[in-house]
Amino acid sequence: MTISDLPNDLEADILSRVPAKSLWELKTTCKRWYALFRDRKFVEKNKKLGEAVRESMLLSNLRVYSIGGDLQNYGSIEFTGKLISLKDSKDLNFSDIFHCDGLMLCSTERNTRLVVWNPCTGQTRSIKPRTSYRSDDRYALGYTTSSSSSSSSCHCYKILRRFHRQNDQKFWVLEWEIYELSTDSWRVLDLFPRYSVNFKGTSLKGDTYYLDGHKQSGFFLVKFDFTTETFVRLPLPFQILDPEDKTFLSVVRDEKLSLLHIDNMSNVMRIWVTDKIDDEEAKDLSWRSHFVLGVDFVLGVDFDTFNLYVENFLFDEENKVAVLCCVIDWVSKFETRIYIVGEDMFKQVYQDTTSPIKLPHLITYAPSLVHIQ
Repeated sequence: MTISDLPNDLEADILSRVPAKSLWELKTTCKRWYALFRDRKFVEKNKKLGEAVRESMLLSNLRVYSIGGDLQNYGSIEFTGKLISLKDSKDLNFSDIFHCDGLMLCSTERNTRLVVWNPCTGQTRSIKPRTSYRSDDRYALGYTTSSSSSSSSCHCYKILRRFHRQNDQKFWVLEWEIYELSTDSWRVLDLFPRYSVNFKGTSLKGDTYYLDGHKQSGFFLVKFDFTTETFVRLPLPFQILDPEDKTFLSVVRDEKLSLLHIDNMSNVMRIWVTDKIDDEEAKDLSWRSHFVLGVDFVLGVDFDTFNLYVENFLFDEENKVAVLCCVIDWVSKFETRIYIVGEDMFKQVYQDTTSPIKLPHLITYAPSLVHIQ
């Protein structure tokens, strides 16, 4: 007896436990399996069962690289080459990538193109602007959850665009637009928030979280809720007193927010993590401090010789290990470096020259069969 001889329900249950990347390689086995792998209910079940299987990628020098090895388990990083799933990727220079739910929102250099991409299936979709894209645009990908006729939940994906335009008085004003993939349409949001959200956001449970604020008035957390299409202000676990302090936001296993803070005076790095955030909760965040490290001691750097800038980070809460994606400024040249650090370990796993205007970004994600509408 083969798996194809089993009852369809049992066959689907067995296949739902296979990692998404392996399933997609079987899509041409038979028409029934191809249809099954695109079924929303099956995709959601497979995604939940496969959350432990994660992959990583690095945006560096306008190119996207896949990374072999478990970044969050003391492993080494092995670069497996440029990703080739994107059609015409060799002709596109990606300046930014935003991850949400296994999908990547990619913007090309100077925001000339916007592409939604599933790296697991290779599916892409170009997004046309309502008017035109600008080089200073900022984008975020999120979703709302709805119930289909089959009684299974599905995600309706949206893109948030932050941009500036000149009004009738010739003043530059901040505005917001939403694009819905299901309707292929943009609309202007009637939003006048007190937030500038100049920092890059991070996605959790379909919503986007930003660090915001000013050096004079202090910093705080802002969530954009893609369901209500509104901003919500949230507290940080500490008060930033020195405007030169460095603070970065990340996500732990698609369940919690994590915050990395580097004190400018002491070069002490502290990482905070929230309790698990449910889909319906995010108003009262509870933070816990996990470990404290001296950046100059741990990284073995002399800040009188060069400047080190952390661009983003990943955190393994269970093993108390952080992966830092950094840029080293040697004045005459710039380098991208990736470090794995913990309370009793330090390892540099990657080093390459880079451009000061083409900053790197490290991403970890759970591959998904989700279909781009």
